[in-house]
Amino acid sequence: MVGGVTGADQIWIPMDRQITEHLSYDECVRSQTATRHGIDNTPTFRQMLVIERMAREFFEPLREALAVPIRINSLYRSTELNRRIGGSPQSDHMIEADTAAIDLDDSYSRRMGVSNRDIFLYIQKHLPYYKMIWEYEDVPTAAGERSPRWVHVSYSTSAARNQERRTLYTNGAGYRAFRRQDLG
Repeated sequence: MVGGVTGADQIWIPMDRQITEHLSYDECVRSQTATRHGIDNTPTFRQMLVIERMAREFFEPLREALAVPIRINSLYRSTELNRRIGGSPQSDHMIEADTAAIDLDDSYSRRMGVSNRDIFLYIQKHLPYYKMIWEYEDVPTAAGERSPRWVHVSYSTSAARNQERRTLYTNGAGYRAFRRQDLG
């Protein structure tokens, strides 16, 4: 069985271990780029604590409320992996403090009538987060509405930080505050 872990502050975790009912360790660390380039994408024990908290307090409530599978494009990234893919040097995907980032995609849920737009709007209305980004434009929903290509969410273990609820929009030309008119 394949698992992660080397170093003093790391523990061995089987890749097929479930962190919550709907989120596995593999989904948290999986990266084709890391595999292709032999990059160790193993979180430390401290980073796993942040991931587990995000899974319990953010992802699982989202998954249960929408009642559809939600694809995770990216969650944890080692510093080397983040650099290799051209991620921001301050990316929350690296979990350097109390905040983790997750990129959600409707590849699975769209077949059941739940788009990235629906995911974004549900999170905005019902869940705590530190930062959420409507990332780029995707094909319109079945109803012809605008939808992001994916939804980026940064979740903090600090309830006070999650109260900031920074909601942003990008279509490749920098980031700005999300506005209702971005919904189309």
